Amino acid sequence: MRVIMQIRRNAFELQGGDTVQMLKTKEALEHIGIEVDVSTDLRPDVSKYDVVHLFNLTRVQETYIQAKNAKSQRKPIVLSTIYWPINEFEKNAAVGIRGFIGKHVGVDTMERLKALGKYLLNEDRGEGTQYLIGHSYTDMQREILKLADVCLPNAMTEMVKIREELGFETDSVIVVPNAVDTQSIAIAHSDNSDNYSKYKDWIVCVGRIDVRKNQMTLLDALEDSDYNLLVVGKKSPGHMGYANRVVERLNASSNMEYVEHIPNEEIYKLYKQCKVSILPSWFETPGLASLEAAAMGCAIVVSPKGTTQDYFGDLAYYCDVQDPSSIRQCIEKAYGNEYDNRLSKKILSEYTWENAAAKTLQGYEMAIRAAK
Repeated sequence: MRVIMQIRRNAFELQGGDTVQMLKTKEALEHIGIEVDVSTDLRPDVSKYDVVHLFNLTRVQETYIQAKNAKSQRKPIVLSTIYWPINEFEKNAAVGIRGFIGKHVGVDTMERLKALGKYLLNEDRGEGTQYLIGHSYTDMQREILKLADVCLPNAMTEMVKIREELGFETDSVIVVPNAVDTQSIAIAHSDNSDNYSKYKDWIVCVGRIDVRKNQMTLLDALEDSDYNLLVVGKKSPGHMGYANRVVERLNASSNMEYVEHIPNEEIYKLYKQCKVSILPSWFETPGLASLEAAAMGCAIVVSPKGTTQDYFGDLAYYCDVQDPSSIRQCIEKAYGNEYDNRLSKKILSEYTWENAAAKTLQGYEMAIRAAK
């Protein structure tokens, strides 16, 4: 079987969870004999492929054109949805002009204005962005869903939200879990170097620096505390003012540090040293950083919004991400309590890239059957 995976055009310049999910799934599929190519092009020739696998229903600019292209060539489409509605975030958390507008307009108008801003500021003049300026964001999402033969959400809660927000239902669904790299975990456990020993028992927050990831509220929560905090993540180009303020506060603190990037295969060695992982994002689906940290023995503090509860059940500490005192209280509990080994056992048995690849292959086979 030959598959082409298609993703947003900036997936490698601005790597996110969707990038990691795609590359790790590709690697695991190749181990079981599936030929996989990756493309960020909008209209590639897909004639030699059995399946077109698209990623991301949140950033629709490229996905919409890629889906149209695949169907014009009569190819079955499998969609990794990676979806959560952004309306609550835009209305309650976005800052500056974006925050003001978000409180007064709907999601379609907001997404058009964001696309127009990117175009005018020369951040993104791609064809997809130009198309979004003049069209309905939610209609584009619905069209992508209609064109997809099979949906691969990371949790069934995603499909519930898709039904509630977009009015779309389908039975062609296979849940594909987000996952951890068991090989990197084994290497980290056997590693005796002291590269990250200075972070022994620290609190760690890994993710790009932007408003949705909510690092500023985390800093408010830990202000004047004795906890050591390490924040790892690149500044998001769309939130540079916010990101610069976060990094300035980190650099000015005596018990906080900022590191722009740690390679994914190394991050497990860092988690091995840390005591608590905190992701105070407005939502996560469920957040690869939380899965990776928990697999290495970190207690995890997360938002209840998104698919976190599907994955972690009662084995995580859930905070109100708008309330610094709630974040602080959850960190104190996570730090003070003994780590529950059931969490790492659950992750290592259920949430592996091998399992994800097997489920993904089921999706491919279902899509091929549906297209005949």
